[in-house]
Amino acid sequence: MTDDDLVAAVEAAAATYGIDLSEEEREGYALEAEMTEDLLGDLEPTAFESAPAADVEPGDDEHNAFLYRCDLPGADVGPLAGMDVAVKDNIAVAGVPMTCGSAAVDFEPGYHAAVVERLLGAGADLVGTTNMDEFAYHTTSETCAHGPVENPGADGVPGGSSSGSGAAVAAGLVDAALGTDTGGSVRIPASFCGVVGFKPTFRTVPRFGFADLASSLDHVGPLAPDVETAARVLAELNGPDRRDPSTHGTPVPDPTGGLDGDTGASAADYRVGLVTEAQEGADDAVAAAVEDAADGLADAGATVEEVSLPGFGAQPLVNSAVTATEFTTLVAQAGQDYGVGTGYSEAWRAAVAGMDAGELGENVRGRLVVGRALTEATGGAGYVAAQNARHEFHAVVDDRLSEYDALFLSTTPTTAPDFGEVTEDADLLRTIAHTSPFNLTGHPALSVPVEAGGEPVGCQVVTDWYDEATAVALGRAVEAAA
Repeated sequence: MTDDDLVAAVEAAAATYGIDLSEEEREGYALEAEMTEDLLGDLEPTAFESAPAADVEPGDDEHNAFLYRCDLPGADVGPLAGMDVAVKDNIAVAGVPMTCGSAAVDFEPGYHAAVVERLLGAGADLVGTTNMDEFAYHTTSETCAHGPVENPGADGVPGGSSSGSGAAVAAGLVDAALGTDTGGSVRIPASFCGVVGFKPTFRTVPRFGFADLASSLDHVGPLAPDVETAARVLAELNGPDRRDPSTHGTPVPDPTGGLDGDTGASAADYRVGLVTEAQEGADDAVAAAVEDAADGLADAGATVEEVSLPGFGAQPLVNSAVTATEFTTLVAQAGQDYGVGTGYSEAWRAAVAGMDAGELGENVRGRLVVGRALTEATGGAGYVAAQNARHEFHAVVDDRLSEYDALFLSTTPTTAPDFGEVTEDADLLRTIAHTSPFNLTGHPALSVPVEAGGEPVGCQVVTDWYDEATAVALGRAVEAAA
């Protein structure tokens, strides 16, 4: 930076805070900034490196589930040895282009995300990356720059944004896949494709190497054909990572604790709250499927009672407001999340800064412009209001979970919509109506497939923070009764 550039930067900074500077102050602060810049210039950004995947080729499956196929073998032994897995296109795999579902991104990471390292260390073989809605900002796969994903389990959309991961599991192309979940993006494709999706407790799975959508809402979690497999995979992902400060000091839940014993007998130990607002907001066939599943838990000995969650219906809009502010800020700051971020990759920052905005899809382009405009126009007042509503609802959920071991509701209020059906914001908000509340609260949420009128849909089990084991036990009981 030249001396004139530093002086201009000092003047701009002062104007931001409404500070009037004298000529002497302006020059003094510019000199201080120059000295600090010189000191920081001696620091070399860490260049994270991993052994790259081999045989990287474009995906060519009939469902368009895979963006790339690759060969990345895991350890010879481990809890996941013999499993083929895939990860969403916003999770870094060294040597495999990562696009976040967008034509605007040109990035090939030289490092693995923390969750990829853990899958490989546990013995899983990584066989590809999966298609997704652009920047994870939709729920149907139709905004993916690489084409929509077909649903192997139903006639409608596969759900999103982890569309390819859900489809790959449903089609039997992999034993498990990782998705990411900001407002339901693991659980929605699980519901529409008829597989299991597990959103863990917030901050228990590290997000280094993952491209955040909204850092206070984002989770990484598995999709799998059954609850046991999902629990086994999640157990290997959990735990702190030095590159993700948000995970430091966080307890590590063991979801496999819910696999012990006979599932039918274990259900007798639990009190379950059937969420009234979700039942009332769901399509009739979906509500009936959840009622049947709840009856199955009761038949297995669980205590099932209706409970109300005041404010439940407002949470999709709250989630949307938080997401809009955090995403637009991340993009404006070239992917940098100040404070307790999720790991800092200079290579990814450069890729975001160098994005070709002209290649952004219509959905993301509009959300960037409108979201940023609202933040600027209101000075962030909408974000503050949304966060306050979030905290009030979190208290409601905590209160119910002090009385009940789990909350029970449909994962989505409908079965899979048709392609072209989710076009308005109201349509989009309905797809996240039952999932987004628990991104706001951070509670673990497990989606287990059942049928509604012959179509797949999910039953969602929500438990207290760090109590994934109870969700697994009740999820297995739902499976046993299906």
